[in-house]
Amino acid sequence: MSSPASVLQIVAHPDDDLYFMNPATFQAIKAGTPTTTVYLTSGDAYGRNPRPWQVSPPAEDREAYGKARQNGIRAAYGAMALGDRTAAWTPSTLATAGGAVAEVYSLAEAPWVRLVFLNIRQHGTPEGPPRSLHVLWQEEAERVPTLRVSGGLVDEQYWYTRSGLVDTLVQILGLFRPTLVRTMDPDPDRLVHDERFPQHHDFGDLADHSDHTAAGLFSWVALDRYRGPGEDRTFVVEAFRGYSNERWPHSLGPRAVSLKEYFLNVYGAADGYDCGDPAGSGDYAVGLSARGTGWVQSTTPRDPGGIRLGRDARGRLTAFAVVDQQAAVWLERQPGSDRWRGPFFLGGGPLSPGLAVSLTPDGRWQLFARRMSHLGPDHTHRREIVLLEQAEPDGAFAGWVILGNPSAGNPERDRHLGAPAVTRDAMGRLHLFVRNGGQGLHTRVRETDGTWSGWTDLRGHELQEGITALTAPNGRAEVFAASREGVFHWAQGSHLEPLKRAPRFRLTVPASPAAAVVQPDGRVMTVYRQPDTGRLLMAEEDTQGGRWARPAVPIGGRGGFGAVCCAPGDDPETGTLVATRSDLGGIAYRFLPGDHPWQELPTDDLGGLSAHAPAAAFDVFGRAVIAVLGADGRPAVARQAGRGSVGFGPWQALG
Repeated sequence: MSSPASVLQIVAHPDDDLYFMNPATFQAIKAGTPTTTVYLTSGDAYGRNPRPWQVSPPAEDREAYGKARQNGIRAAYGAMALGDRTAAWTPSTLATAGGAVAEVYSLAEAPWVRLVFLNIRQHGTPEGPPRSLHVLWQEEAERVPTLRVSGGLVDEQYWYTRSGLVDTLVQILGLFRPTLVRTMDPDPDRLVHDERFPQHHDFGDLADHSDHTAAGLFSWVALDRYRGPGEDRTFVVEAFRGYSNERWPHSLGPRAVSLKEYFLNVYGAADGYDCGDPAGSGDYAVGLSARGTGWVQSTTPRDPGGIRLGRDARGRLTAFAVVDQQAAVWLERQPGSDRWRGPFFLGGGPLSPGLAVSLTPDGRWQLFARRMSHLGPDHTHRREIVLLEQAEPDGAFAGWVILGNPSAGNPERDRHLGAPAVTRDAMGRLHLFVRNGGQGLHTRVRETDGTWSGWTDLRGHELQEGITALTAPNGRAEVFAASREGVFHWAQGSHLEPLKRAPRFRLTVPASPAAAVVQPDGRVMTVYRQPDTGRLLMAEEDTQGGRWARPAVPIGGRGGFGAVCCAPGDDPETGTLVATRSDLGGIAYRFLPGDHPWQELPTDDLGGLSAHAPAAAFDVFGRAVIAVLGADGRPAVARQAGRGSVGFGPWQALG
């Protein structure tokens, strides 16, 4: 299968991609996927770049520091693509739609690897704060200047306005036509700073650098005008958290951390390497100190969900995903077949990744999503949960309905709304759950007559993004959420009671969202990442509907990052499939219970990696099916070779 994948990354500073997006960046480059990274600022905030061997601090030289960071990031990409930090680059310039001129470098022996430097100064004025993108986004400044880096390709200083920067990003999107766009987190968590979490790297009470956030917001505004890669291809978007990685349990294993650290050491010329440029060979402050920040030890997608997969009332597998920033659906032509229809685009955008889906008792699909309803300066943001449902089984979908936000009207919390999770209890009532702006849990309930309750606060605190809802065999709704302290659990005491959090239920600390399913034997199981190890943990009820007396136990794994997916088979002999991204960029999977080792599905044919977490389900013949969103912007499925087999067939692209 040929792969038309193309990756575009938009970050604020040289090294944001190494700290916050790797190992995903390296995985795409290693697979030969065309990769372009755009650096909005020159990263000149500090202005000094002391060599490790210097005793006294050097004089401020922002132009040299900006060039040293360029030298370092080119060395890191040379090492990622060719294993050669000294690899040659081909320089060129780009006249941007914003009226400025950007620097562009293509790796000579791998010209599909490109770096674009807009070189916006972090200090808009000599006395101003080092947050130029932030003041531009907030409309605190009409324009911000570029930096003429030492020995750079551009001799003239230019200025970017707010609209000019958006126009430039739209131009770059159209020029490189990516199928996968990576951005910084546009909506970082709010954080109370205290002795436990002192204020140092964060901006205000947002758990990230202000220019990281502004870079994410500018990217999402530009994406609203991107018309896609053309030729009937689609694109997907994945945002990554920044400084907040230091505040949560670390999600990467030793192998992935060491790899990230290695490329950061190359970027920082940690070994004393001299490229011959008097401006410097890298960002020396980073070399040999990358782990000290706590950012290297995690890679965290802002939206943990991705594609969704389930069986409809006729037994056909149906896949849902957000592509081109709108919802889309694909379905098997016949139950259990390898022929699919789709995509059918359902609109609703701009949607953030991560849909929740539910099948009504009469066989109609319902989709729930988080809409980026308005992106603007602080106090004007608006995020909402929206619903789309079929009017009748196999029929058309009606219009999108706004279900709101539990923090609506509160400008401090509105934008921090989490992705939805849903389940339906034995009474036929649908329960909708979201992580709220205070990192707790809110719910709305749709009664059988179609009416909705108001938002109800279920409490909880310091919940990680990504919650899981299910209906237990007794017909009652349950929710699992990973917190900073452990896995929390909410459940109904009876069919008509609201959910309550179990006060003594607290599984060991998770480093990812907690996936949860009802196993074929009727017992509920949860799986999540163990901090710092690259392994997964599993915990389950002692008996159906019974206690959780036993602690979570390691079930191995192959590293990776992001959410875990679980799919129960149709009978205890089949067991439950667990799947997740691996350190190698493929999809690692295992069936539980059983002693079969972890296996891996390579994703070379999909652009070298997948975007977001995988999904899984069993087809009408009892065969497991894994679904992913490839870097090529298309969903793909791999089907179990046969019921009870450990192996899977090749990936089949949908659409």
